[in-house]
Amino acid sequence: MSSHHATFSALSKPYLILALLWLVGWTLRVPILAAPPLATHMAESLDLGTAGVGAVTMLPVIAVALGAVPAAWLIARIGLRTAVVTGICVMVVASTVRGQVPSAALLFAASLIMGLGVALFQTALPAATRVWTPTHVALGSAVYLNGMMVGELSAAGLTLPVVLPLAGGDWQLALVLWAVPVTLIAVMVMVARLPQDGASSATDKLPGLSQKGALPRWNDARVWQYGVLLGSSVVSFYVVNAYAGSVLQARGETDALSGFYFAYNAMPLLGSVAILIAPQWIGSRRPIAIAALITAAGLAGFVFFEGWTSWVSALIVGFAATVQLVLLTSLPPSIATGIAVTRLSAGMTLIGFALAFLLPLIGGSLAEATGRIEAALIPALIFMIAALAALGLNARYPRYE
Repeated sequence: MSSHHATFSALSKPYLILALLWLVGWTLRVPILAAPPLATHMAESLDLGTAGVGAVTMLPVIAVALGAVPAAWLIARIGLRTAVVTGICVMVVASTVRGQVPSAALLFAASLIMGLGVALFQTALPAATRVWTPTHVALGSAVYLNGMMVGELSAAGLTLPVVLPLAGGDWQLALVLWAVPVTLIAVMVMVARLPQDGASSATDKLPGLSQKGALPRWNDARVWQYGVLLGSSVVSFYVVNAYAGSVLQARGETDALSGFYFAYNAMPLLGSVAILIAPQWIGSRRPIAIAALITAAGLAGFVFFEGWTSWVSALIVGFAATVQLVLLTSLPPSIATGIAVTRLSAGMTLIGFALAFLLPLIGGSLAEATGRIEAALIPALIFMIAALAALGLNARYPRYE
């Protein structure tokens, strides 16, 4: 490569690779969030109860958390491109199989396997961002996370009005239709010319690659610090989604429910666009601190107010929690290099998503014990306030080795 060409490549934004990262980000949540709109159809076909319908949505999320650490180990063996392509392919096959299984048990098994596929390429993406867009790491992170938010909105918003009619009302075929664009994106990653192509293998650009080096260090305070902060952002968004229907119903505000859910689930897109506009926020403590404070205040408003004040408070949670989530998910590639990116991402993901799964369950038990549905959000709110202590004191988060 000539020096002129090298200089040009370093200065110009790698638009094609950024577009590819956006598309890969888009696939991250599509198969997971295509299931809730089809839940009633699945329930009728496979005789699922309420708990079964919840399990179809939650099992992939649990698998993403539990699969993060094994994924880090596997990425160290097979490299980034292979991990991304394999993860997408496992996700696509398992998602398609979900539409063909004859029993609820096999549906749950396929949902778990699908989540493990997501865990594999989701854990690879932060390191892939550093290797594929080395001169624009923060922008690359913001771009693929924006793709993820658009994917969430696509799956939640297009499944019933567009994809199900295209499938002739057949929910099983609808899952197959969603698999088509995701498969095409996997093929694009497979054939794309990426910066690591000059190396003799996909792992050459990740120094220190070993299975041992890929695993999180659980005695490392920073893994827990960032994991707790990530858990704070994930749980705040999830707990409102989980209990808003019951809260509004208890307050006699059922008429507002459909509009509320649409507006709330549109907030992540706005939050991710904010980071696209200001990628320099990534790696800095102040924007994370401000977003965390606003999220906690918003959740308190949703719990203690009623009517439109409560709804606006929830929308603030949706926006600020997403800003916090994107900043924290983008942190590993901005402060670490090589296998340390994957190691830190995997540890944060396991801690953050495990907390996000447990706290709403504790809240649900508290609501049943007290007879007040708002109590379901109190454990998450207490945790979010306590998690502010994990912000640290540095203006910018230091390098991570």
